Amino acid sequence: MGVAIIDPITHGLIGAALSRLSGNPLELTDPILIGCTLGAMLPDLDIVTHVKGRLNYLLQHRGASHSLLALGSMALILGTAVYYVFPSSPWHTVVFWTLIGTLSHGLADLLNSYGTQLLWPFNKKKFTINMAMLTEPVIFLLFLASLLVSIWQPDLAFWSTKLTLFLSALYLLLREYHRERTKKKLVAYFNLTEKEKIKVLPAMYRPFSWAFIIYYSDRVKVGVMSREGAKILQVLPQWDKNDPVISKAMAGEIAEIFNKLTPHLHIIRKDSDSEVKVEFVDLRYWNKESFIYTGEVYFQSDG
Repeated sequence: MGVAIIDPITHGLIGAALSRLSGNPLELTDPILIGCTLGAMLPDLDIVTHVKGRLNYLLQHRGASHSLLALGSMALILGTAVYYVFPSSPWHTVVFWTLIGTLSHGLADLLNSYGTQLLWPFNKKKFTINMAMLTEPVIFLLFLASLLVSIWQPDLAFWSTKLTLFLSALYLLLREYHRERTKKKLVAYFNLTEKEKIKVLPAMYRPFSWAFIIYYSDRVKVGVMSREGAKILQVLPQWDKNDPVISKAMAGEIAEIFNKLTPHLHIIRKDSDSEVKVEFVDLRYWNKESFIYTGEVYFQSDG
């Protein structure tokens, strides 16, 4: 998906900006700057799960490592380590600002459609606000500008961070307002009734567009709403939950993986002369010509 490069950088920029609220001077040896910046990036170390395969990474990413319990533990361990190397600020102060960094990571990840398991292990649901894209160029540029201002004009660092936080919040509120307007337009455009369910999500890498999923009784429409209007990308038949072949596929490992991966799972059955293919699809992410995350199970036609 391409999020592994920019995501940690954006988180780090947010952490560095938040550390300026401490009032400490911007110095590379400042434990508050180090703790808050590294704390904001630390949860994404779950990328190491990629060594067991991409699918394993997708299942583990933003899981236990992004819970409030883990974020607090990371802050305590990292903050203590930073304090012992750079003891120029009190231990509790360093740990506190490191916690601000780790919590900022959890909050930022909560904003997009991938979600995060904030309440693990008590609740393994991935919570999401569906407000932001997986990569947010506007947020990235705002916090990058804030860092540059802090470097060039250290006296303005505190106010630069406050302004950046205000503009970021305003941007996100405007996105939420636009999402609600988009939903109303889609309901009117497709003449939807209370029987049909519609979900509006941030589009992949399109700041001014929204993805949408419309659930009908017999089909599902997946599309994108841009300035040019609504565009249908795929129309899929609604799957039969009583189909014995689909039921058999649902009992397997692929089904378990996709049930954990996405709240918007769709299943497609395709029959040929020799075999039956059951395809699992995550409806959230469409890239150019196809869904990004799919899985397939094959059965012989005779069962």
